[in-house]
Amino acid sequence: ERARATPGLRIFDRCFGLDLLTAGDGVGAPCMGAITHHPEHGLQLIWARATIIASGGASAVWRETTNPPVSTGDGVAAAYRAGATVGDMAFMQFHPTTLYIAGSTRSLISEAVRGEGAVLVDRSGHRFMQGVHERADLAPRDVVSRAIAEHLAETGEAYAYLDARGIEGFEARFPSIAAQLKRFELDPATDLIPVHPAAHYQIGGIRTDGAGRSDVPGLYAVGEASCTGLHGANRLASNSLLEGLVFGQIAGAACGEMASETNAWGVRPPDAPIRIVSEIPSSDRGELDLADVRTSLRSVMWRNVGVQRTGARLADVCEMFDFWARYSLDKILDDPAGWETQNMLLVGALVARSALWREESRGCHARADFPETRDDWREHDLWRRGEAEPRVAPVGEAQPIGG
Repeated sequence: ERARATPGLRIFDRCFGLDLLTAGDGVGAPCMGAITHHPEHGLQLIWARATIIASGGASAVWRETTNPPVSTGDGVAAAYRAGATVGDMAFMQFHPTTLYIAGSTRSLISEAVRGEGAVLVDRSGHRFMQGVHERADLAPRDVVSRAIAEHLAETGEAYAYLDARGIEGFEARFPSIAAQLKRFELDPATDLIPVHPAAHYQIGGIRTDGAGRSDVPGLYAVGEASCTGLHGANRLASNSLLEGLVFGQIAGAACGEMASETNAWGVRPPDAPIRIVSEIPSSDRGELDLADVRTSLRSVMWRNVGVQRTGARLADVCEMFDFWARYSLDKILDDPAGWETQNMLLVGALVARSALWREESRGCHARADFPETRDDWREHDLWRRGEAEPRVAPVGEAQPIGG
């Protein structure tokens, strides 16, 4: 409402961001805006001295997710292609309790339900969280998610259950959840609620400094698309709302610096639009089945780069991405479904590489073959286009602009 009431502000609904425009192809070339696609206007070139990416996360890269289907990491992928550094990509937070019913979206069953007394049980009614953690069903999200995944693997069951039958006045306390359950003829006063972990919030993303600046001149990032370091290795509930509010305001104020050369980078984009050259050769490989690639990608990410990870499986996934890239990233596609799939492949590969590199368990990143948290792995892992191995940055060190 505030945006629509602001004079001089243009809003393009249902507009897809394909890529960022840069003044040159090398790392460090300033950002000059974006190429977008609108269902009514078609391809658009939007020139800008300052560009802010606030495109959300990439949870839809996993088969099970609480996020809408459009959470395909498009902003992170575009920034990476433009030469921006991304960091901490291994850290995807999985929410332990989403409604698990065939044909339904994976809607969230809030932790507040467990806070009110609901407990996790299996088909036989066994409370499997007891003995796993001193807080049992109220343990941190990553602990509960792993416990559910491990219990399901051991028992062969498809999902766990949330027993909320002991909560009085459930409908009054949780009206939206009660309404969702009612759609599937579930009554929390008498029925167990089928639940399953799901990808929920991406902690990693475009590496920024304290003002939302990336290391590409003129490019800023805020919210889930950014990696400010605020969340550490395991986001606390609702901190993302505060991050979006605070860093959105900071970056919005900071981007005015691009009106002059006295900005943090000391580089100003060209004054006039530049000639755009596309040198992507036509592919002579076979047709690409986008639906098949997308389904396979999400399943592979869920099975092998999900709640619990191992080095062997992560290495296999990295090889799979290399194979898929040869047959998909060379294609010139002409609709959002294709562009999203290519972005999912890029972001998925970055997550898998980061998870394979980090030989420890920390926060929401868990390696079964490296179950301990190691002090010598506290650094942020930073990835940039053209670099095969990550750079590392000590925890607490501000992101240097241009570095």
